[in-house]
Amino acid sequence: MLVSLHVKNLALIQETEVEFGRGLNILTGETGAGKSILIGSVNLALGARFDREMLRQGAESALVELMFTCCEEDRFCGRSCRSWRFLWRRRRC
Repeated sequence: MLVSLHVKNLALIQETEVEFGRGLNILTGETGAGKSILIGSVNLALGARFDREMLRQGAESALVELMFTCCEEDRFCGRSCRSWRFLWRRRRC
């Protein structure tokens, strides 16, 4: 189960962390609030292609981190926690 999402310097997001609880979690907000950016950041951490235009203006690097947890009785997972991390740094020419 996805437990938390940490995003830094991605598009309009300077830094934020979202924690998810058991059961159904719903992202709501006004147009332009960043819901699609949060969903897109999950895709980045899982291997989607990163475009430099996604980097927050003036930032040198971006970070997306996902934290997953599995119950001990879960037959698919032997560990209690796993995390995936995506870090992009701008190259200087």
